[in-house]
Formats: sequence, structure tokens, C-alpha cells
Amino acid sequence: MITAASKSYCERKRRTLNTATDKDKIPILDVGRFVGAVIVVFVHYETIFGSPIVYGTLGTTFLSWFFVLSGFILSYNYPEIIGRAGYFRFYSHRVIRIFPAYLLAVFVSAAFVSIGYLSLTDQFWEEVHRPLQLRFDLPEDLGPQFWVRATVAHVTFTQSLSEIQSLNLVFNGPLWSLVLEMYFYVSFPFWLIVLRRADTLLRILLSMLGLYVLQFCLIQSWLPPGENLGLAELNIPVYTNPIVRGSEFILGMLLYRIHLLRPPEIFGRIHPLWLLPAVALYLGTVYLAQNYLPYQYGSFYLSVPAVTLIVFVMSRLDWAPNDLQHRFCFFLGGVSYVLYCFHWPLMEMLQFFDLLPQTLPVMLHSVLLAFVLLVFCTIIYLYAEVPLRRRLRRLLNSPQVKS
Repeated sequence: MITAASKSYCERKRRTLNTATDKDKIPILDVGRFVGAVIVVFVHYETIFGSPIVYGTLGTTFLSWFFVLSGFILSYNYPEIIGRAGYFRFYSHRVIRIFPAYLLAVFVSAAFVSIGYLSLTDQFWEEVHRPLQLRFDLPEDLGPQFWVRATVAHVTFTQSLSEIQSLNLVFNGPLWSLVLEMYFYVSFPFWLIVLRRADTLLRILLSMLGLYVLQFCLIQSWLPPGENLGLAELNIPVYTNPIVRGSEFILGMLLYRIHLLRPPEIFGRIHPLWLLPAVALYLGTVYLAQNYLPYQYGSFYLSVPAVTLIVFVMSRLDWAPNDLQHRFCFFLGGVSYVLYCFHWPLMEMLQFFDLLPQTLPVMLHSVLLAFVLLVFCTIIYLYAEVPLRRRLRRLLNSPQVKS
């Protein structure tokens, strides 16, 4: 059962919900998010620029890490939601966190892709090196009306619900995961209530095991017929399926239940070196998945326990950053979200306008690309995303809206 010490810890978390600062967060997780975003960039480098830098499975499995981490962090920040004010606080904070960078990325991507295609038609796909499997079922008539409807679908987070399977990839492929995040946010209070029954370590571990088995069964049930299935066949039924991926978000919530049951402030923290075997286990699953497993199991499923373990270890590391380190970690976390939202359209623009000549050696080209992306995304973060979030926060916290 939840111990008295754990209840006291939860009560302290509840009392600080209204006064929480950035120092109440776990800074090492922001560093992890930044590393994950950079890995996703290097995975997509092969798609747009044609040269592999890292295993593709590193990117696909890190999406599972993001989902598990999201469930954990939300539970950490909102161990309970009480009353109308609590629900308003939770959902308004989610809108403030997601909308500014997401909508900016949608409008930038939509303008670039729609204008480019209407000007060049199918030659545009060749210019930006957009592979067929990312646009395999787009309709033949891609006139202005289609692009308007596609933009509206992205703005309303409904592109994953379209009968056109590749619609959620047509502007900015990585944004599909943020759509799923919004679905998870909507259901979060419900799962918060359901998971209260997981109040012992045994129940939590059995629930985690059950979710992992359930995810396998869901993958099996949605597999289309055929052999050698890849992204084109599995994108909608498996890879971007909110029900399949939702189990990873709930795993993160259960992981917080362990954190609550065994608070590191009371039961002790973990030496940072323990992160090395956790990462080694994860890299081992990536190697096996990349080389020996079919896409439906190798793209993310095999690595889910390993990425869950990494989140667990990172959340309990015995590392107390000073104020400067803490602020830098927070900065990396903010830039990582903008980098994730904007790297795809920025890379396609660099490719389209040939602003970074590919005559350069691959490693030099990729390092320069990463530098350019980080500069652009830092500017977007500091001078667009942060100001927009502040304005949105003032709007949502105004007496007129709260009333």
C-alpha cells in the first residue's frame, strides 16, 4: 500500500501545484529530451539528405521514450486534479505548452509545402526528397482546396483521423506524435483516477506487464495482410495509432506510481553511473530490432521496457545541479521541443534551396546542419515561442476567461 511517507510526499506535491517553479522539475529529464530530439533529427537526415547517420530505429524507439516520459512528467506535476480550478489549470497549462510552437510549425510547414507543390506539382517532392511511402495515398487532385483542408485538419489535431493515411505526414511528419499527446492529455484525468488502485509495487509491476502484453496484442490485431510490412503499411494501423501508443503513456503514469511509492527523497537516489547499463540495454534492443526483427516489432515495441527503465533511472539520479546548470537544462528542454517541431520543415527548406551544399563530406554536412538548426530553433524559442506562451498564459489566466 501507499506508505505514510509516500502520502506525505504526495501532499507536498499537491500543495506546490499553485506555486511550482522550474526548480521543482527534474532537470536531467530536460537533457534527455534534448538528446532525443537531436537523435530524431539525425534519423531524419537520411530521409531528406540521403545519407544514414544513425540507426533509424534510434529515432522510432525514442518516440516511445517521449511518450513514457510524458506520462511520467504529467503525473509528477499533477499527482491529482481537484475541482473545476484544478481541471482548468491542467488543461490551460497543456494548451500553453503545446499550441504556440505546434501552430507556428504547422503554418510554416503548410505554407512551404502547399506553395511549393502548387508551383512545381510533383517535382516539388523530388526537390525536397520526400519519399513515396510518406505520400503514398495522397489524392491526385492536390489543388488549393486540399491544402486548405489539410491545414485545418492539422490546426484542429484531426489529421490522424483522416481516411488519407499519409495526411498526418504531408506537411511536417514529426507532428503526428504531438497530436497523440493531445489525445493523451484529454484522457489523463481519467487514467489518474483508474490508476489509483495500483497502490502496491506488485500491482504496479503487474499492470506494467499487462500493458506490454496488451500492446503486443493490439499490434497483432491491427496488422494488415502481407509480408515485409513497412512504414507505408503500418503507419496508421500501428506506428501512429493512439490506442497502441497510449499504453506507453500509461506506462509512464505507472512509473510515477513507483516514484510515489518509493520517493527518492526518502528511499535514496541512484548513482549517475547506473545510467550507463540502462542506456546499454536500450542500445542493445535497438541493435536487435534494426537487424533481426520485422518493422512492426522492431520500430518501437522491443525497446519499450528499456526506455521505461531509462526514465526510471534518470528520475532518481543523485545529481543536484547548481542554479546555472538548472537553468541550462531548462533551456535545453525548451529548445528541444522547438527543434522537434521545426527540424523537418527547416531541413526540407535547406534541401530545396540548396543552402547547405551536399558536396561537403557527410559528417561535416550533418554537423553544420545541426548547428544551423539549433541556431534557428533557439531564435524561434526565445523570440517567438516563449513570448507567445507568455501572452497565452496571461490570456488564459485573465479574470474574464477564468470566470
